[in-house]
Amino acid sequence: MVKKMNKSVEYLKLSLQDDSDFVVREIESGKKDKIYIAFSESLCDSTSIYNFIISNIYGYLNFHKKIKDLKTLISGPKLMTLEKDEEMFYYLDNGFAVVIFKNEKYAIEVKAGLDRGISISQTEQNMYGPKDAFCENYQKNLGVLKRRLKNKKLKIESVDHGEYTKNKMAIVYLEDKVAPDVLENIKGVLDKYSDREVVDSYDIMKNFTKGEVFPTVLKTEKPAIAARFILKGYVVISIDNSPFALVVNAKFKDFVNPFTTDKFVSVLRYICFFLTVLTPAIYISLVNFNQETIPTSLLVSFTSQRMGVPFPAIVEAVVMLFICEILRECDIRFPSNYGSSASILGALILGDAAVSAGIVSPIMIITVAIAFITSLIFNEVKLVGAIRLLRISFVIISAFLGLYGLSIALVVCISILSNVKLNEGNYL
Repeated sequence: MVKKMNKSVEYLKLSLQDDSDFVVREIESGKKDKIYIAFSESLCDSTSIYNFIISNIYGYLNFHKKIKDLKTLISGPKLMTLEKDEEMFYYLDNGFAVVIFKNEKYAIEVKAGLDRGISISQTEQNMYGPKDAFCENYQKNLGVLKRRLKNKKLKIESVDHGEYTKNKMAIVYLEDKVAPDVLENIKGVLDKYSDREVVDSYDIMKNFTKGEVFPTVLKTEKPAIAARFILKGYVVISIDNSPFALVVNAKFKDFVNPFTTDKFVSVLRYICFFLTVLTPAIYISLVNFNQETIPTSLLVSFTSQRMGVPFPAIVEAVVMLFICEILRECDIRFPSNYGSSASILGALILGDAAVSAGIVSPIMIITVAIAFITSLIFNEVKLVGAIRLLRISFVIISAFLGLYGLSIALVVCISILSNVKLNEGNYL
């Protein structure tokens, strides 16, 4: 018996000999036996280890010479009996302490509080709704969802992803609401890419979006939004170490028009989408090809503003759109106290200087500003990427084919939108 115990402990020590965070505590139990407590110091709470394991063992040994049944002494939120030595590494990396006694091995949950807790949403502002947001803690994220969906038909299936990361994620859905074929397809995708490493929710999104222009996976930081999607029959994936949940098989309307009771806001968001995509392309079409559609007085104004500008309208538009995207990225990446300074520099100083120098026409500044401002209403990264691609595609098509080419491109775009769906395939 002792020999088997020693082999398990020696295997642990040999495998983790270069890990300075790995600790093995030994407790004498009788003349020949020892109890070994193995844990990762940074992942575990020392107070929990003492309260759940060490104090119970010493309290028992004060009145008895040897331990007969270790399992009745140790306690914790979760207590797992391990059959194989390889299982020890999984639990050690997930904040468990492994207790080895003779040929017995147990894993006790003693996780340290390494997360930041539930806080206010930073990316999805809400004036009147709930203020809580997801955090990096897997159990807390599931908890805030279960607080909103109190029904036995709420199903939570846990899977691990990655050979090295072994990141835990949960597939959350309502059994009587979800479409069985969609659920099976999602499970098939996750199973197919189960060996891919997962550090953030973005790594999972890549498995569901393979070359699509429009996204089919929506990221949300708010449990209330995720709960609403679950009630509508969607599947939500919650990932450990990520403050964002993924709504899988989302439709275009879910990105453009999230849950709101204000019909005006709903219409406004659709108008903003078409304005941000089409405004530069329409201007270029009118100026280059379809001047007859512009009122004479307005056409004279356009012509006078463009006098002295050395570049064609297409070059102006592409350069200004490119500069606006740089400014947008600066606002996102810079600390908050620098972001406003970058916007002021780009919008006021560079824009005014470009017009004064005759490099860009004032009407082009207005056109690009309308496109840029109307895009700020959307904060989903994948949707913003799709808007960028559509906008530049429409601009290029309009530069060569005018309103005729723009009309064809718009019809193609709408047909693509109507057929956007989750990646499908035979994964089983």
